[in-house]
Amino acid sequence: MIEPDDYGLSPEETLARVGDPTRARDHKAFWNRQWSAVIESDRPVLSPRVEPEATDPTATHEFSSLRHTKIGCRLVEPDSPVQGIVVLLHGYEQVPTLEAQTDSERSLLDHGLALLAIRVRGFPGSPRQTQDGLPLGGSPGSGWITQGLDAPEEGLAGAEVWVAPLAVADVIDACRAARNWLIDRNLDDAMIALKGSSLGASLAINAVAALNGRLPHETVVDRLVIGLPTLSDWPWRAVHPAPRSGTGAEIESLLERMPENRRQMILDRLRLIDPVTHAPQVRIPVLAKLAQRDDIAPAPAAAAAFNALGSDPGRRWRFITPYGHFDGGLANARRHALFEHCAADFLNPTLAPNQTMRPWHDRLNFSNKSDEPNA
Repeated sequence: MIEPDDYGLSPEETLARVGDPTRARDHKAFWNRQWSAVIESDRPVLSPRVEPEATDPTATHEFSSLRHTKIGCRLVEPDSPVQGIVVLLHGYEQVPTLEAQTDSERSLLDHGLALLAIRVRGFPGSPRQTQDGLPLGGSPGSGWITQGLDAPEEGLAGAEVWVAPLAVADVIDACRAARNWLIDRNLDDAMIALKGSSLGASLAINAVAALNGRLPHETVVDRLVIGLPTLSDWPWRAVHPAPRSGTGAEIESLLERMPENRRQMILDRLRLIDPVTHAPQVRIPVLAKLAQRDDIAPAPAAAAAFNALGSDPGRRWRFITPYGHFDGGLANARRHALFEHCAADFLNPTLAPNQTMRPWHDRLNFSNKSDEPNA
């Protein structure tokens, strides 16, 4: 198999990449308008799903998001008293069922954490009744990410058609629904965490940034776990080879069909959800998985998203794997598995983040040594 491109950078240069923080022309106006639309919609609450959705019948609950879209989700509660809740997002391809995802995260239940796995609009488990023609996401080449991206209208009117910012709204409302679920159980001080990989990591950064400062003295999300964020650093990506699959490949295919003026409009639109431009507003504790090479989420662009985070250096940690989405052999697979153990410790609500991460400090960087954390 062909290894992912290193873009002529050493691993150290890849991980040190700093992206262009310049926002799109309509960034502030768009997100202020988007936020107003979100909070003017119904108070998002988790309701039991009465009629199973054929695309994923394992959804147990749903909530109403922007434009009255019903978002499917699965809620699993711990046997012990609830100490918090983790909102689980998903990637772009090979998306598991909601049941399979919560089963893979069952170790978090031991910390007294409830699990809320969601599917943003257009993915299995979430009905597609609000946008005609929205393709079903979750499989290779679905075309979900480009739905509305090439809308011919300029400015806010065109940007509001694109599905990706609507998916960010779904994540925002998932966090609000999780918060309301805790409040309704008199658990106002319980921890809310957000965990997402690939597409989910990018949506998570956008959502946390949008929530920052919206409620007095409250961040809504207390801890963030992200892995291999894609959709990052478009000024850099526009002049480098596109990934061979995933969101980047589908977007590049669209760009190649566009005349130059339309291409520039689309690139500017992509900046609206570029994690590099949103990350400075993320100031909570963050654990991130980054790769030295990746064939879906280009490693320099993913690193740029992490390096743009507004969290203090002592409140953000990066866990390095040799390869990201690419099958890099047994050592690589072990690092990915070890990250999940690290993330479970990081999300322990009974300990402060710096306490949970202390035993992991000498295992965050990839080496050929034993990958067991210190005692």
